[in-house]
Amino acid sequence: MHSVPSRRFTPRALLASLTLCASVFAACGGEKPPPTPDPPTVTLTVPQPNTAAPSLTVRVIVSGCDAVSRVDIYDRDTFLKTVDYTSGSMDFELAYNEIKYDRGLAVGLSLNARATCADGRTNSSQPQPATFLPVTKVIKDPDPNGQVVTDFFTAEGSGTNAAFIGCGNTTTGTGTLYRVDSAGVVRNSVEMQIPCSASTVVTELNPTSNKRWVWTPGVGAIAVDSNFVVTGKTAPSYALKNLSVMSNGDALVSDGPSVSRLPHTAAGGTFQWTYKGLWAPVGPAKQRAENVLIPIVRVPQESTGLLVELVVVTVDATKTGSIPAVSERTILQFTGAVEHPPITAFNLDGSVIYISFPFNNNQSRVQACLTSMDGCEGAAYKWESPFFPVEIQGVFHYASGSRLAIVGLQRVWFLDSNSGLVVNKGGTSVDASGQLQILQVQMGRANTSEFYILAGPAPGSSGLPTMPQEIVAVDSAEQGELFRYEVSSSLSCSVDDSGRLWMRLGNNLVQALTLPEYRAVKK
Repeated sequence: MHSVPSRRFTPRALLASLTLCASVFAACGGEKPPPTPDPPTVTLTVPQPNTAAPSLTVRVIVSGCDAVSRVDIYDRDTFLKTVDYTSGSMDFELAYNEIKYDRGLAVGLSLNARATCADGRTNSSQPQPATFLPVTKVIKDPDPNGQVVTDFFTAEGSGTNAAFIGCGNTTTGTGTLYRVDSAGVVRNSVEMQIPCSASTVVTELNPTSNKRWVWTPGVGAIAVDSNFVVTGKTAPSYALKNLSVMSNGDALVSDGPSVSRLPHTAAGGTFQWTYKGLWAPVGPAKQRAENVLIPIVRVPQESTGLLVELVVVTVDATKTGSIPAVSERTILQFTGAVEHPPITAFNLDGSVIYISFPFNNNQSRVQACLTSMDGCEGAAYKWESPFFPVEIQGVFHYASGSRLAIVGLQRVWFLDSNSGLVVNKGGTSVDASGQLQILQVQMGRANTSEFYILAGPAPGSSGLPTMPQEIVAVDSAEQGELFRYEVSSSLSCSVDDSGRLWMRLGNNLVQALTLPEYRAVKK
């Protein structure tokens, strides 16, 4: 007698029957569903991941598609543009206005490509880092190893008429001054009769004499006209320490103990006059009308302890020969040492002197005093700045004398020269990156508010100077940092007659965008 299967076994028996039927059906000619295709492989690379150029080049490769319907370029998750990709390895340009600068100019991008096949499959590339500073144009030397301009240079003219003046040493070690045009072609050169170094200074062209001074500290100076003819120079035995330029183009030079007026026509190095007091100057001399102001630090006649005094000596700039002082103004008495004088700087017309004093705990402060009165009290007192948590390395006036730059080893503050108040955006200093130190500063034109900081590694154990590797641009103190850009090689910069920034980045010469163009794209 057979029993009927219970209900709980019925589904299993039915499932086995269905499975058997499906197997038989397949064996009789049924087709399996096709496997799911793999997504495409997408690769994006940046041939020059750190670049200053009018556009940024990216390279895209897509494989695994019978046809590609779309490729989009992103910075992280921000869409930048759709490119016309067809096949193989293709390069595309990202124009500077196609890139978003939400995190600032010349900051790190993280670029990726997202591709879609014609059948709808999609995939994205791995992100690739890039640093991009948009500029107007890049000038390269035809020789791949050639450098367009000298290591440091001064720009003159503007636009296609811009030229770049700087010095270098030939293979024989001779210092040579060069003028290079905006196409990178050497237009003029002249032997300087003094060596060229990283410390060599090329002054602006004086509008009265139509000449500029080129001088190397510790060595000497030459006056060069616009046709590259040397018309004046220091004597070979003169050890130049400092130089400033008078309104007529003559130079005020100092060898340490004395200050002299060197005419721009003095081919033999003969001075018009020399002033030599008992105490050496502590800063560059400054012309004020028909006089010249000379800052000195001396021990007072009646001194106790470490008391010293800052004095402004006035001499008559029209005299000849060995000349005496016309007057002396004792600006301040303070505790210090003649061997370690404070940093001083005159304002634009010489009516005010700025004095930087160090304090304990790495603190410093700047005081402003009139040069026409004794003491720095009452009407002679202008202001005292706040304390700065650094040792001040330099004080520079700019923007028609309305601003002062207070430069530390790594930090810069900007002051209103009338009040001494800090005008930095948010009161925060503009700093060099990481361990870099400020090596140079570059002002804009005489009446403009831009300021550039050039920073580089600290000097090594040899003590030899290092080259800048970072530029930080400030279009105005109140708006703060505009951009910063760093290279692994070296850089330098200058501003042409129109106020346009030019940079040497490695071997290339670069014309930057205008500062308003940078400000317009920066968020």
